[in-house]
Amino acid sequence: MFMKRIITALTVICLCLAASAAKTKTVTAESILAGLRSNIATAHSVDAVFTINTDKGPLQGSVILAGDKYQMSTPELEVWYDGKTQWTLSHSSKEVNVTTPDADERMASNPFAILTAGKGYYTARRLADSKGNYTVQLTPADKTSTVSSFIIYVRPADKWPAAITVNFEDGRRIEITVDRIAAGKARQASIFRYNKARYPGFEIIDLR
Repeated sequence: MFMKRIITALTVICLCLAASAAKTKTVTAESILAGLRSNIATAHSVDAVFTINTDKGPLQGSVILAGDKYQMSTPELEVWYDGKTQWTLSHSSKEVNVTTPDADERMASNPFAILTAGKGYYTARRLADSKGNYTVQLTPADKTSTVSSFIIYVRPADKWPAAITVNFEDGRRIEITVDRIAAGKARQASIFRYNKARYPGFEIIDLR
């Protein structure tokens, strides 16, 4: 009788573990990204405050996303992208570079741009959970990309990113903690374009 109880208990435990494993397997990289994309697609815009971990200490910034458009600000740089043209302003040099970036250049200059990138840009793989967050690795499909991979940490509760890590081919790494992120209001198109009247004395360098 005692042995029968042990066998029964082990059977129940094995069934529970199998059910748990099956449930875990259903949470794929694609399903995690689908939840993230849904958050972005249903929002007029996405507002985030983030911290970049650098050798010189933490650097805080903010970003506004709306479709493939964005506006990002840090104490050193400001970046605007209206879907075609990108303006990158350096406060230290008082210069504004104007470019027509490809997908790889957008991802390198603004790590948050990966959140709105099309499926064809990367291949996705789920990694082990980290600090209670889902973890997905995105590898650019373009073998000439300067980025070797993105690691996105997604909060299971609300499907928003908790952190983003960018690994470059030359060995550099950018680690970003997302301090706050939420759906925002509709934005005027001018938000995503450089306004030279606000920055007198800055030299504009057109690299298009």
